Parts: sequence; structure tokens; C-alpha cells
Amino acid sequence: MSFYEFRKRILEEKQKREKQQGRQGGTNDSKQETIIGKNKFSVALLGLERAGKTSLVKKLLKQEDIVVRPTYGVNLENYQYRDLNFTCFDLGGHQPFRLSLWKKFIERADGVMYLVDSADHARFEESKQTFWHYINFAKQNSPVLFLANKSDLPNSKELSEINGHFELDKFLRNLRPFNIKKCSALTGQGVYEAWDWMVDVLCGAQQWKVKIGAAVLADVEGNIVSEAIFGKPSEQAVIANDFKKLKELTRLFAIESKESIQSIKLESLFKKHVSHVKRGAYCLSVMIDPIDPVTRAQQIQLRILENFSRNPVEVQKNLNEVFESKFPLEVEGGRR
Repeated sequence: MSFYEFRKRILEEKQKREKQQGRQGGTNDSKQETIIGKNKFSVALLGLERAGKTSLVKKLLKQEDIVVRPTYGVNLENYQYRDLNFTCFDLGGHQPFRLSLWKKFIERADGVMYLVDSADHARFEESKQTFWHYINFAKQNSPVLFLANKSDLPNSKELSEINGHFELDKFLRNLRPFNIKKCSALTGQGVYEAWDWMVDVLCGAQQWKVKIGAAVLADVEGNIVSEAIFGKPSEQAVIANDFKKLKELTRLFAIESKESIQSIKLESLFKKHVSHVKRGAYCLSVMIDPIDPVTRAQQIQLRILENFSRNPVEVQKNLNEVFESKFPLEVEGGRR
């Protein structure tokens, strides 16, 4: 997509938003409009070539089966996350594209994400110079998220080392929202936690509770060990068909991730999301609402799976009892 095509598209979207706002008459519901996803946000995804930018986008779009090739120019992706609409500018990291395209897209983005290959130490200095040159073109209040990708590799650097080399502490003394996180676009580890931070900053939302409607525990062979569906009978009836699909998705995920020590995946299920987490000998999947932070669901799943690994007898407990005793405020029907 050329810059002129991009500009035309942005202007068309801006005109649509202005028409919508005019029809609404400037009511007091503007904050709620943002939270439920009627406003659109754009994020520029930057980094040198082979840093993993396109792989990250595919992970967010839940397209893990797509073979990722180098990006030449710009990949423009529209998608929905936590009931919010986003346009992601996946910018090619080769030097010619940096010189011709990056500045134009960064200036128009609501947020900026910069990826560095944390295992490619030889290119740290080049990546550092690139980051500090182009980040100056971002809007003054645009949040900046620095991602140390490929953290699953044995030779990847720790955040403290990356922070020191890139001199990121400078950001901590400024007013611009800034964060640095480890992630792996391959396994999904840290991806949704990072994206939750960007969403919360852009939207002013701080929704750290999840609403778990159902859960399924399986072993690495895909056998269902335990299952739970929460809420009142009427609520359970509504998601009964989704629950059947949840069990099938859990089986498939368990088999897919059999060789991994830890794996994370997010899937869409009609009007719900399914968060899968595999750790050790078991996989735990939960059904949540699209507006809920995936990070919190994964934290709960990991804590339960870690408890199972320390206390194997806990696996024999009813999954309803496990959730309701440890996380009573976050299951469907729990007090909030």
C-alpha cells in the first residue's frame, strides 16, 4: 500500500468518525463508546527486519498456521481485541523502507510498538540507533511499548541488559506512557500481556477482573481430566453449545502443544474468547468475554497449573471447587 492510498483511507475513516460523532450529538457517553470499541485506534509496529513483527501480528490475529515472509513495505491489518477495533501498521524493517515510510506512519499512529530480537546481540547497536531516531516522530502523548521478542530462545538477553544497552531509562523520566516487556511471538508468551497494556493506556480502561464462564483441564494426550461450567442454570444453558466446542478446542490445543514445556494461545468462539495455557503435563482452557483482559485469565490459569505441578493430588479435585475456592470473584456468577 502506497502512502497516498494510506492517506486516502485514513481521511475516509476520519470522515466516518466525524459523521458518527455528529449523529450522537456529543452526549456524555463518549467514554463508554471508547470502551465498547466504537472508536478505532492505530498502532505502528516497528523494528529491524527479522525482529518478528509480522509473526506478532499473526499471533494476535490467531493465524499461527500462516507462513511468515519478510515484509516489503507495509502490511495493514484491521482486527478486534478486547472488543476494540485496531489498525496495525506492520512496517518493513529493511533500511529503504525505514527511510521512505516509517516517519509518515509513526506521525499518524495513536501508539507505537518497537520490537527487538533479544537473541540477536550483534544488531543491538543498529536497532538502538533506529529506535531513538524514529521514536522522535511519534505524537507527544502516544504510548510506546518496547518488546524484547524471541525471549524463548536460550541466548536471549534479560530485560535489565536490554534496558541498559538501549538506554530506555530516559523514557521513565518523561511524561510519555512507556513500558518494556519480554515476549515470544512464536509461543505467545507475554504477547497478550503487552497488548493489554497498550489497550488500557489508549482507552483509559483498567479492567483487571475477568468473567470466566467455563473451564476444561486436559492432559497432553488430549484426554479431558476435569471440566467446569459456572453461573446459574439459565446462564449455563446459554453457553452449553459453546462449552462442547470449548472441550474440542482444548483437546486440539493439548495435542498441538504436547512437545512444549509452556504454551499459550487465544481463540475466538462465537461471542466468547478461549484462552489456552499449557504448562507441564496439563492444559487448562477457559472461556471469557471479549472485553476481558487476556492477561488476567492467563495469570489465573498459570497459578492453577503451577499448583497442580507442586501438588499432583490437586488434579483430582473438581475444577469448579478449584476456581471457586481460589478465584471466587472471577467465575461467572461470582460477587463483584
